[in-house]
Amino acid sequence: MHIRQVPLDATEAEIKRAYRKLSLVYHPDKNPDPKAHNYFATYIAKAYKALTDETSRENYLKYGHPDGPQAMTVSVALPEWFFSKDKQTAPLILLVLLFGGIVTPLGMAAWYLMGTQKFVGPNQLMEETLLLFMDPRYGIKASQALGRLPETLVCAMEFISLPTPSDQGPAMDELRKTVLRLHPDLKDKSAFWKRRTSVLKVHMLLLAHLSREEIPAVLQKDLEFLLTKGQPLVREMLGLSTAPRIQPGYGWLTPTVGCIELMQCMVQAVPLESKKAAHVGKSAESPAALLQLPHFDKETLRRLTRKKVKALPELQQMGGDERAKVLKECGLSASEVEDVETMLSAMPTVWVSAQCVVEAEELDDEVVLTGDIVTCRIQVMLTRPSHMAASFDPDSIKGKAALAYAPRFPAPKEESWYFLVADPATNAALAITKQNLLQAEAIGARYAANWSAKHNTPAVAAVGSNGSAPGGGKSGGGKGEAPPNPLLAGTKLDPFAANGSAEALDSSIEELGQTFELKFYAPLAPAKYDLQLLCMPDSWVGCDRAVPIKLRVDGATRADREGRGRRAALQRTEESEALMAGGDGSNVDSDAGHEDEEGEDYESEEYGTEESGDEGSDGEASDDD
Repeated sequence: MHIRQVPLDATEAEIKRAYRKLSLVYHPDKNPDPKAHNYFATYIAKAYKALTDETSRENYLKYGHPDGPQAMTVSVALPEWFFSKDKQTAPLILLVLLFGGIVTPLGMAAWYLMGTQKFVGPNQLMEETLLLFMDPRYGIKASQALGRLPETLVCAMEFISLPTPSDQGPAMDELRKTVLRLHPDLKDKSAFWKRRTSVLKVHMLLLAHLSREEIPAVLQKDLEFLLTKGQPLVREMLGLSTAPRIQPGYGWLTPTVGCIELMQCMVQAVPLESKKAAHVGKSAESPAALLQLPHFDKETLRRLTRKKVKALPELQQMGGDERAKVLKECGLSASEVEDVETMLSAMPTVWVSAQCVVEAEELDDEVVLTGDIVTCRIQVMLTRPSHMAASFDPDSIKGKAALAYAPRFPAPKEESWYFLVADPATNAALAITKQNLLQAEAIGARYAANWSAKHNTPAVAAVGSNGSAPGGGKSGGGKGEAPPNPLLAGTKLDPFAANGSAEALDSSIEELGQTFELKFYAPLAPAKYDLQLLCMPDSWVGCDRAVPIKLRVDGATRADREGRGRRAALQRTEESEALMAGGDGSNVDSDAGHEDEEGEDYESEEYGTEESGDEGSDGEASDDD
């Protein structure tokens, strides 16, 4: 259009007039100039042909070219000297192209890949660390309890490669004296002191932190690295502890529980030796539960003992004024008492209901055979004393996870819970799962609010999580007293009991609490097993819960192993009824009856019937294996 000097919407007549006009100027018959001839043949004639052809003109209007869409051409502006023909410049240009365009990018890619492959697994740990954790000399062992787990933790490659500059020498000497004062038994253990400097430093920092000792300023960054990196390292140790090692796929219970307790102690800065005598479910009665409170030490515990307070529940069950008075008499200031109250109000209480069934529950009720896949169905509700504050709104419980109150941990700590099906008699961890109980807490807060509204119980500003309302003893159900609030641990009202939930909420028990499942293989030996469901947080000491589970495992009969037992018969009956519901079922009835007749000659312990065939006609014994 530009060549013909016509608009885009020009008609064919206008195009022809423009062509004749340009021909008078550039046509070879009118203009003998070779340049004019070339311009006419190259541009004017081709433009005329393109604009008078319907397809070419449509392509031009749509794509900007008579032949349709064209390939894109990208050009890069380069300096003139780049194309110099000087023989001295050419080698330099070649080197620039080689190193700048090939060697350097490849080197950067290799460096990046080597750096990313250094860390593996969901916890992003160094590959050498995993190998050390699985090494028989340093790794997890079946009987490795809480007190020996730091020996494995400090062997991580992340800590081995930790630098120890010369300016940390005086601080290391000071730290050594502190550790010897706390643990005088280490003085004669040469193996402890002869390790690599970085490993020794990390171990001493851990012991000092757990005892809440002052750490030199020059070692503060190393302590923060130890605590923040130590959590994923302990989680990796936990994964190795629960790896299948015992038939039919169970892990080790002792190191599993120890790893979770180690996480608790690291978060709250509690000495490991204070938890040695505690059992899961009774950890609130150990000194460690009290030592996690702010400003508490062994001297505070001795003074509390003289006040007849020996465990955390006894302190929680006091009224607010009484507790403040006792703490001040033990040497705590008003601000320190306030810190203790803040932590007590944030401590969680879990209410747990568990039931173990087999996969084919609808067919076989609660009968569990050896090797069956057992499903442990769990309901959990979580409450805190802070839910009873007058200004607390249950709808404010939102977000990814609740943050634990951990003033001695260098970073915000999300609260997680581990649920573990265990057999203490055989040191077996049958199954484990990690859960975020934010939903359970939201349900628990609404549960407490509804319960208080039904019983006209006013909210209070502060309350102990294992006892009573402030100002006195435990809340009771006597005449003139408010009934016990299920928010408080230690009350006899169980939210998951039939009378408890129906009284508190207008909902079924199934709707109460956060639900999830754990699956594991039934033991291979027929017997009655006293299992436990252990509920353990990773951020609190003394908040564990142990729920007993009775599991009876029966041996599989020969009929069960051959697919002719009661379970198989019930399954065939279910299938037959389903087919009959969809049609006349004549063939189904015939097949089912034939199968039943075939199964009559076999004794079944589940049916409790005797063999109907002639004993003398068959030489095989009819007893089950």
